[in-house]
Amino acid sequence: MKIGWASMGDLLQDPITGELMSQAERHRMLVEGAVTAEQAGFWSASLGEHHFCDYVVSAPPVVLAAIAERTSEIRLGTAVALGANNDPIRLAEDYATLDVLSGGRVELVVGRGNLYEHTYDAFGQDPALSRPMYEERVSLLVEALRNEQLNWSGEFRSPFRNYTTQPRPLQDPVPIWVGGGSSLESAEYAAQMGLPLMLPGIFGPPKIFIPLVERYREAWEENGHPTQDCQVGTIAHTFMASSSQEAFRVSAPRFKVYMEWVRDLLRLSTPALSDLIRETDLKQMTDRGPTVCGSREEVLDKMSSYRELLGLNVYLLMCDLGGMPASELNESLLAFGSEILPEFAQ
Repeated sequence: MKIGWASMGDLLQDPITGELMSQAERHRMLVEGAVTAEQAGFWSASLGEHHFCDYVVSAPPVVLAAIAERTSEIRLGTAVALGANNDPIRLAEDYATLDVLSGGRVELVVGRGNLYEHTYDAFGQDPALSRPMYEERVSLLVEALRNEQLNWSGEFRSPFRNYTTQPRPLQDPVPIWVGGGSSLESAEYAAQMGLPLMLPGIFGPPKIFIPLVERYREAWEENGHPTQDCQVGTIAHTFMASSSQEAFRVSAPRFKVYMEWVRDLLRLSTPALSDLIRETDLKQMTDRGPTVCGSREEVLDKMSSYRELLGLNVYLLMCDLGGMPASELNESLLAFGSEILPEFAQ
């Protein structure tokens, strides 16, 4: 199982120190964190994309390009790029450029972004059309990145006749993941397209995704894709320290602040999903899943159980949130690198 580091780039006051970094400091922290992640042996560094809120990363390809110039091997990913909101041609051009500059290291996860409806409102889009918009635009994105002659027509964009997006990516093909797990439709769409599936593991215990993963693999076979190409990943809050007590002491206050902020943001942005975040206590979330927190042995055991339960190929861990300072992030990434990553080396 490949292990990556992912960050949403929230900008919150640290409840432990009272410090609040600037937006510039938070962006720089993400770049330096990716450099440390590469040194620690992580497979990838992935950034979320958000708009009009205190998640500060609104332009992931720009930040990832800065990371590319400081690294040489780590994969450069998204968690997730907003597939329904963005122009797919712009996405294709941006991430092909990143692929060229990085020497072919892009790992593109594209999600629907329907968690925060304010993004749709601000972009002048109807959230009720999020699924057909997403599926059409991801299909166009795949075509633009994988075919030099683009001939395409759809409902939400003007048609193309014999166009070629530039630059052409170095990878053939660029890995494109479907980021989704709220419905069987997402799994079936990923299988139909022959794309790997990235689960939103932060929103529920792994067992709730079993039916979706089973349907994804069934649909993969039904669509005639090679079995060995079927891949499933997840993203999960994951915290580790020298002991379970220390892990909870350091992480619980920040986790609570972060989850309460996400809950409030949902209430403002998407009232229909305001009950999605019912629990903000790290111990409760760890006991129930989906969160992983504890000593090396506890973290290793839980990550291994998730791998076995869902047949995971990729695990993206999120460990910086709620105002964690850069020094602690770097220490945490190095600890994961020395104590956890070797256990999953392929």
